[in-house]
Amino acid sequence: MTTAAMATSSTTLSSLLDTPDVTQPQLAAHLDALDSETRRSEIHALSGKAQKRLWDVCKGAPAFTLEDLVPASLGEGKEVIYAGKNSLAMFTLFEKRMMRKGGEIIGYNFQTMAWFTGPGYFTCLQAKDGEILFDYTKVPAQGPTEWPTSVPNTGMFSKLVYGNMNDYNRRVSKDVLIGSAFRNGKDIHSYYVLSRR
Repeated sequence: MTTAAMATSSTTLSSLLDTPDVTQPQLAAHLDALDSETRRSEIHALSGKAQKRLWDVCKGAPAFTLEDLVPASLGEGKEVIYAGKNSLAMFTLFEKRMMRKGGEIIGYNFQTMAWFTGPGYFTCLQAKDGEILFDYTKVPAQGPTEWPTSVPNTGMFSKLVYGNMNDYNRRVSKDVLIGSAFRNGKDIHSYYVLSRR
């Protein structure tokens, strides 16, 4: 095996982000070449510092649209799942589950602490600069019957996690997004990365 081939086989998303001059197209090419399971494994390996770096590298990336997020061809009521890893110290793995319903794209957070925090419902909107907004202040009346009951993100514990929250998401690749959380319009320097299942 050549040195070039060995270098390629050992390349990961983490190692690419350690490269000072890495670009979003290079990250996209790497991720788009992976199968779904390997891609999830690589995003789950990202530290909080690496997620911040990913957010910065993907500034100005090509637009990620609502159609990219949940294609209209799926029709209403078809769930799309994104596996996630956040930059918090604990409870870092989760999923965002989304679908088209009533002319909108809605979603909620599937994670182990949902009994405490609530499901964290949100509505997906197209934001500026080709980003996607997950708006936690716009809670849908209800998801499908198999989803948790929709509740406002203003309860005692849900407010601490989802209250007045807007998550902005940038394209990394065709199936991966990097997100940054804002509360009351202020960057709280909390990040997460999503990979479509």
